[in-house]
Amino acid sequence: MNQKRVGQILKEAREERKLTVKDVAKDTNIAYKYIIALETEDYSQFPAETFALGFLKNYASYLKLDNGMLMNLYRGEQIEESQAPLEELTKPTSASYIDIDKNQVMTFVSIVLVCVAGYIAYLSFTDDSGIPSEELTTQSDDTKKAAEIGIPSKIQFVNQSVPDGKSIPFILTEDRGISFSVSNQQCKIFIKSVEEGRDPGKNKAEIGFNIFPEKEIYFFKTGVGDEAILNPRIPELAKLRRDVRIYTQAVTEKSAKVLVTLGQERAGTKQTNNQPVGDVPIQVSLFFNKNSYVEFVIDGQLGERGIVASGEIKTLEAKDRLEIKVGDGGAVEMIQNGKERVQLGRPGKLVKKIFVRTQNPYDSTQSIIKELGE
Repeated sequence: MNQKRVGQILKEAREERKLTVKDVAKDTNIAYKYIIALETEDYSQFPAETFALGFLKNYASYLKLDNGMLMNLYRGEQIEESQAPLEELTKPTSASYIDIDKNQVMTFVSIVLVCVAGYIAYLSFTDDSGIPSEELTTQSDDTKKAAEIGIPSKIQFVNQSVPDGKSIPFILTEDRGISFSVSNQQCKIFIKSVEEGRDPGKNKAEIGFNIFPEKEIYFFKTGVGDEAILNPRIPELAKLRRDVRIYTQAVTEKSAKVLVTLGQERAGTKQTNNQPVGDVPIQVSLFFNKNSYVEFVIDGQLGERGIVASGEIKTLEAKDRLEIKVGDGGAVEMIQNGKERVQLGRPGKLVKKIFVRTQNPYDSTQSIIKELGE
């Protein structure tokens, strides 16, 4: 299922109610420019993420939308947090503010301090998407690792899903790439540069594709109407588990729009759930009833990290060890190696599952799959 973005959901909900931006601003007391910023996802308009989150919650409540769901999506779209320093929040924005009453300034500073302190305390436990603070820190570590691999440090990656049988549009810019899952592998796609032609329709974008956290990056040039098929026969992509088709729809001087489609599973990667437990791989299927944050580590390698949309099914296979983290245990049901389908954990609680393959104590020629305690 193609996951809509936060701004699109807000705008469509407002338009369905026949409301203008001015109507919303009047009813909610949210400034006109901030409503536009939320719908266009231009969060740079807000002095700090605290304010963006506050206005987003208020706007969602006004439109009678699911606050938790929107916060979940927002977190999935924000790879790193960026909070402006306190002095940036309190300093005058133009000379016309120099004569502001000192009491007003002190009141504003106090409010900001309370908001920031409360927000930091809130993040120290968890956020609305069920992602513990340790997971948010790890996302920042991912950005550092990406830079070490050779991906430009200015590029931030947004998580997006690509369901089987569908072509999903990705918009890549100078500072925004896309991270998506290909058979439990976390792949990253971004623009390295754009060559401008005499005719805008002749522009060429140099695209980078990486199977994270592998160090190899495959670069290819593409223009409007071009199609690239990425597959394991390409040396830099030898570990890719299925073909990825990339069709270029548009290239501007600073961006590119591409359609991404996944090919068929390659032999040996298709999962089944009715095989007996024995000398077989660790196999787990996860069924998502709600959006939830996840992290999969397969045989010591990061498989996927990000938001998985409601209605999706993830099939995982590991040779010796599989680690699963899910932000909301009540959002997911699991089948492990053909066993009974069960709810992964308690609603609203982080769940960690670790499965290992170990020697059968009664038959040294066979192995069994064992779940370790948290």
